[in-house]
Amino acid sequence: MKISNINWGDDSAEKDPNLLHYFISQDAVDRLARKQKSLVVGRKGAGKSAVRKKLSDTFANARQSHILNLSPKFQSIKTILNDKDLTSGMGEEILFTHTWLRQIYLDCICAVGHGERNKFSVESFEFARNIANQQNRTSKDIVENIADVLSRIKGKVTNLGEFGINIERELRDVADVEALEHHFLEIAKAASFVVLVDDLDLGWNNSETANNLILGLLTAANYISSKTNNAFVCIFLREDVYSILITKTQHSDKYRNIERLRWEKDSLIQLLGERINFNRKEAGEPESPNPFLTVFPTTIGTSNTDNWLVERTLSRPRELIQLARYYSEKCESDTPDVEALKAAELGYSEWKLDDLCTEYSNQFPGLVDIFSYWKTKFYRYKYHLKADELEAMVLDMLVETELNQPWFNAIADNVDVQGLLKILYEIGFIGDFVLGGDGGSKTVYSYQGNHQPRFEEVDIHPCFRKAVGTVDRIRSRAQETGG
Repeated sequence: MKISNINWGDDSAEKDPNLLHYFISQDAVDRLARKQKSLVVGRKGAGKSAVRKKLSDTFANARQSHILNLSPKFQSIKTILNDKDLTSGMGEEILFTHTWLRQIYLDCICAVGHGERNKFSVESFEFARNIANQQNRTSKDIVENIADVLSRIKGKVTNLGEFGINIERELRDVADVEALEHHFLEIAKAASFVVLVDDLDLGWNNSETANNLILGLLTAANYISSKTNNAFVCIFLREDVYSILITKTQHSDKYRNIERLRWEKDSLIQLLGERINFNRKEAGEPESPNPFLTVFPTTIGTSNTDNWLVERTLSRPRELIQLARYYSEKCESDTPDVEALKAAELGYSEWKLDDLCTEYSNQFPGLVDIFSYWKTKFYRYKYHLKADELEAMVLDMLVETELNQPWFNAIADNVDVQGLLKILYEIGFIGDFVLGGDGGSKTVYSYQGNHQPRFEEVDIHPCFRKAVGTVDRIRSRAQETGG
């Protein structure tokens, strides 16, 4: 098998037709399949959409089970967050709770309405059929449902506060929750529903409206689970979004029992191995007991290749697959090529830095300007920096970087060195170097778990070093010129 011909799969789990052939099952997936957790949290690229696809396939085999995948489009969320009524006072959590209830009930009822009669009560089945016909077999999307509810509200009041203590009763009325819930629960006596909600981070901008939109969904999901055991609403959230939301609600205790997606080295390497063997079978070759070493060299420099690869990721599958893709496309033979792997690192590192800026573009717009300045001003600096070196660099950035964004202006105006360092740590660009101790010196990165960084010394993460032009150590001018 020619290494350059390997198909590592689509970047998007939804678009990868072969995903289930090489899906790596973990304990987390088993717990979700048993419905022990209903909130899945993971960073971008951690495999949330892949897990959702696997769960959808798993639950589809259950008798009398209806699977619904809700994935709001970017434009839909953008429309909601730019709506003047919602941003000027209407966009409260309780409003979104009832629009999500309406959305989920309608979707479930429509799924039954164009199905077979089965065991449902005649009244509720006929209701479902009528709803399905009215909605053209599928219900409206979340934007249309919110618009419907808003138009009805504005026919009664100019703001939600005018409802007073009757707000919940009024919202249940305008959103048709009472009637929809009655028929949904009747149908749920003879059928089960699995509702998988993903892509909520698309367009999310950490505004009050954006946060209320998702908090409303969490509340709606909890409410539905309290009404019936035959409806499982599972929500997939990006980890940074979850961390912010949990500070915005008085009911954070309800959302602590989460399934956090984490990847260890062995699982990541197994992920590559499964995809390699899949390609071998597609090429008419037998599976290998150690597929990794049929494609990758055993070592690169002084490091084992498996360690070297994983160290250049933030422990997420998508990054590892992307690095493997950069490598395989540079290979010109069917044998592992260490030089091709070395050559792949720069392109991958530049991709990863761009990916990082994109991942946090809503929270920290303009990050790309900071790294552009870093690459030009601090080119060929060490990747290991002590506190005094780091402080001087950050002060330089705060003064010289031409970035006009509220988050950065607040840091620059207050000369908040620690504030910028915390952001660079949170997004994974730098790690906190901890000296000594029983386990020896180590560098801790934010994605590895809870840690309070001290920033006495830091390391730039290996996956970004090539992109920003760091070196292992500063050589003297005489060494560089051979003098």
